[in-house]
Amino acid sequence: MRLAEYGWRCCARLVTSSGMSSYQDLDAFKACHQLTLAVHRVSEKLAERDAELAGQLWAAALIASSRVARGAGFRHRRMFAACVDRTLSALSEISYHLEIARTMGLISKADHRELESLGGRALFYAMKLAMSLGPDPAAGSAPPS
Repeated sequence: MRLAEYGWRCCARLVTSSGMSSYQDLDAFKACHQLTLAVHRVSEKLAERDAELAGQLWAAALIASSRVARGAGFRHRRMFAACVDRTLSALSEISYHLEIARTMGLISKADHRELESLGGRALFYAMKLAMSLGPDPAAGSAPPS
């Protein structure tokens, strides 16, 4: 498919001639997807010891990558930004679940280290994408006093 134009420069966001974004080309999606695959591997082992925590970890990982994909399909920046915001909250949730799992001895230090590293990378690219989508209109123009 030919590219009609380039969209937001950040994170290689591309817009096709049909107007749809290719979420697979976004660095934020790539990093979140890599994290999701690694979380799946770890959560399968974790499910034997704590099925509920494993399920919540897996759900947050799916949300992190799927919201970037969903947002890329919207035609409006505000909708895309809202989806990326949900990705950021899911990444925070993943970090918390990993901390609990490590503290309780449910996952190995090596798995925790790997997933935290992948999570940090995903957070970096998701924040970069969020910033490229512009300021949050609900935040106002000045910080609260």
